[in-house]
Amino acid sequence: MSWKDLYSEVKKRKMEALNKKDVVQAVEKHGKILAVNGRYEKPKKVIEHMYASLKNVIKEKEIMKEDLSQYDVVLIGCPGSDIPHAAYPKVKDFVMNGGWLITTDWAIQSIIENIFPGFIRWNRAKTADAVVACQVINPNHPFLDGVLSEIQQSKWQKQTVKNTKKSEFRWWLETRSFPIQILDPQAVRVLIGSWEIQKKWGESPVLVEFDYGKKGGRVIHMISHTHLQKGGAKGKYASALILTNILDEKVSQKMGISKVSTPGYVSDWQTPHAQPQQQYQPPLEEQWVSPPQQADYLTPSTGGSGLTETSQIIEANINSADFSYANKCIYCEYDFTEYKGKIYLCQACKAPYHENCINSQINEGICKKCGRILLW
Repeated sequence: MSWKDLYSEVKKRKMEALNKKDVVQAVEKHGKILAVNGRYEKPKKVIEHMYASLKNVIKEKEIMKEDLSQYDVVLIGCPGSDIPHAAYPKVKDFVMNGGWLITTDWAIQSIIENIFPGFIRWNRAKTADAVVACQVINPNHPFLDGVLSEIQQSKWQKQTVKNTKKSEFRWWLETRSFPIQILDPQAVRVLIGSWEIQKKWGESPVLVEFDYGKKGGRVIHMISHTHLQKGGAKGKYASALILTNILDEKVSQKMGISKVSTPGYVSDWQTPHAQPQQQYQPPLEEQWVSPPQQADYLTPSTGGSGLTETSQIIEANINSADFSYANKCIYCEYDFTEYKGKIYLCQACKAPYHENCINSQINEGICKKCGRILLW
């Protein structure tokens, strides 16, 4: 499927959802995006197929001539090192005044570390040329609206590589992609992660974002590139959804388009089934793995008293005969074989969690297995 066909499909699917029709039409009339070419990022391949009123693609040095304030979103492609240093104040002012900036791969070092220090950095490792499975950390975030439900369609499952879960998609890392290290976990939100990247190159974030300034400015960064050719159709489709969602959300805020509880994306390509759209809640710090599947939750026990029971979080005794590294974390469903961090248990039901996973599960408030309120 070509990029033109993919983006046409994205628009068509969004128009099918009642809560997206007004947004798509608003973006077509008012949405403005500027993409800055990079030596390794060619955003024109995708930007020209987005629905927006203004879609400009320029060379790095041409940014000095651009009035960034006329754009909603600016994308700076990898590596970003050819952006003149004299343009740094322009980029910073754009975000300080409410603009949204997207950067890719090596631009984490050339742009983010120089202009917006203290949030994220390159961890100084370099990936191989690889295609890795990615997990959606926060499916309710506006940038990921519809992604999880869409990639689980039978249309994409037929094209899924073996050993990729239904809720995962594969992302292409070019040779020497830069893993993302979080410096300020209180400020940075991790939206997509990859357990494979963490195991091989030390950090798991794939897509992150943080607020900057006091006027609604945002900085969004992803490892690898927007065109992701080797990631397969499923990964390319997810990338197209994410990129259009970012512009959707920015225009929605600018135009004051309210979000109402309406049916979300249809659950099958042929047969619509309404499903409630969940409200976005920012994730806790260091959320690196896949989100809990809602169908796995149990109804909290009330014990007949009308009160939900509680359970203490305890550190696992890895020397106990009851513990095995082959056990799977109840949250992310990965075992502990190569894990070096702390392991925690729900004291009531003994469900095991990685340290990052227990921090993520606390965002839900209850144990994923037994439904008791978790307490430290």
